[in-house]
Amino acid sequence: MGTFFRKRRNLIEYGTKMGVCDLRIGYNDNLYFGGHIGYRIFPEYRGNHYAGKACLLLFQLARKHNMEYLYITCNPDNYASKKTCEYAGGKLLEIAELPEGNYMRDDCEFEKCIYKFTL
Repeated sequence: MGTFFRKRRNLIEYGTKMGVCDLRIGYNDNLYFGGHIGYRIFPEYRGNHYAGKACLLLFQLARKHNMEYLYITCNPDNYASKKTCEYAGGKLLEIAELPEGNYMRDDCEFEKCIYKFTL
């Protein structure tokens, strides 16, 4: 399966925390379904492309770690995250069923949209 290293960042503008994002560095089977980048924008700051802009910055960090591509995933009904992936230039590879035993099934998640980003 392999290991990965995660870097977490707070999204801050003018001293105000607007959300969080993280980059998971490395490659393994779990990251195909869970994604290399995760983000959460607080409700009052949504609609300003902050997640997409954070992804673009994290792409630069991933390049510094010699990563050639990244996956970002989201639930099929998460339209905001789908738009974020499109904004950041992702290519939808598939809507994949999560494998039996995948930890995300514990949260009643069964499918993921898998977007690939070539760096």
